[in-house]
Amino acid sequence: MEPKDVEDRSRRRLLVALGSLGALWAAAGLYPVYRFLSPQPPPDPFGKQGKAVVEKISPAEVARPGMGKNGGYAGRGLIVFRDAGGQLKAFDAKCTHAGCNVQFQGAKLYCNCHGGTYSLDGTNIAGPPPRPLTELRVFEENGLLYVARPTGSKAASHG
Repeated sequence: MEPKDVEDRSRRRLLVALGSLGALWAAAGLYPVYRFLSPQPPPDPFGKQGKAVVEKISPAEVARPGMGKNGGYAGRGLIVFRDAGGQLKAFDAKCTHAGCNVQFQGAKLYCNCHGGTYSLDGTNIAGPPPRPLTELRVFEENGLLYVARPTGSKAASHG
């Protein structure tokens, strides 16, 4: 082998090594930018404890059958009421049609945006809503109301 061939081969190895090192350095520098710009999953509204405090509704405001009120939890809308049998019920107030807030109206749950109507079990019964409301478990603990995702439900799907 001639000395020129050995020198060319050494030069190529050096250039390949420097190119690889440069590519690795660029990737290491761009990864944090990618992580910053990529969309993050929304936080779980129920947190580590699996429950969220109901805001703007006290247990006294839903103490008797037929009583109900709109409130919130973790920055989301919520409907809490006591049904005719005395059972506490809660639904995410986000309409399944266009995401407007559904209101408690005694005998029904109503969305003013497009006339969507839901029965007190959350079933869509009139108007454009394609699906029932998302039901949540609601319970009283230490004088406060809490909501949690329904038993058997996986991640929050309230978007």
